[in-house]
Amino acid sequence: MFKHVKDMEYTVHVDKPDPRFAILLLEQFGGGNGELTAAMQYFSQSLGCNDPKIRDMLQDIAAEELSHLEMVGEALAMLVGGVNNIPKDFPANHMALLGGGPLLTNSGGEPWTANYVNSNGDIYTDLTSNTGAELRAKLIYERLLQQTDDAGVKDMIRFLLSREESHNFSFMQAISALQGTGVDKDFRDSDFSKKYMNMSTGQGDSRGPWNQGNGISYETDPNVRYGGPAQYGKDPAPAGNREVAPGYNDNTRNNPSYNQSQPPGQQH
Repeated sequence: MFKHVKDMEYTVHVDKPDPRFAILLLEQFGGGNGELTAAMQYFSQSLGCNDPKIRDMLQDIAAEELSHLEMVGEALAMLVGGVNNIPKDFPANHMALLGGGPLLTNSGGEPWTANYVNSNGDIYTDLTSNTGAELRAKLIYERLLQQTDDAGVKDMIRFLLSREESHNFSFMQAISALQGTGVDKDFRDSDFSKKYMNMSTGQGDSRGPWNQGNGISYETDPNVRYGGPAQYGKDPAPAGNREVAPGYNDNTRNNPSYNQSQPPGQQH
């Protein structure tokens, strides 16, 4: 059951109308990294989440994102201002024509779409998507701060920006608690899951924790070692029940000199 409480999480103040900025702020109303996208994404993910604690977190944050959508919408209506008499060059004509209400579009006028929502059913994957979503929203709010001098609007944006940071922190902590589960399991299809391929060679080649240590094998010239007919060598010992058994020759599909034998009855 959903219940709307008329007391807003943050009381929106706008010093004076600014239809130009209203168009920019639409990015956080109906844009790909906006509040509606976040609310729909986290709520959709919660429905497929079997971990009751993570499910509760997702629904808590989804509900708050809807409150942020309300805040941004209230600010948009006030930024557009009165629309009874508008000049021909009014910056937000598309909102004025519809009575001054915000539209579910981004700042470029593109309508909101469910294609913005990432919900995969794997908790680790979903939470990782969410951290990126919160950081992208934070980045947009930081840039919106540079586009207005309205003290009330700037204060609202700082509040929202802070809440994006809070949500990102919650998701990051949940990811830490789920390490080694879901898609984060070490599948180890072959020893290639621990290889780093140096595919951008020349001056500036760098090393760091992304390509050394932690059992990583650094391939300085993978084109020479693995290019052409596949010669991957003997598969290592199985790392788990899902390991592809040694001797499996699916890699021969990459060998241009390999001729696929036809099953009985299908030979030409």
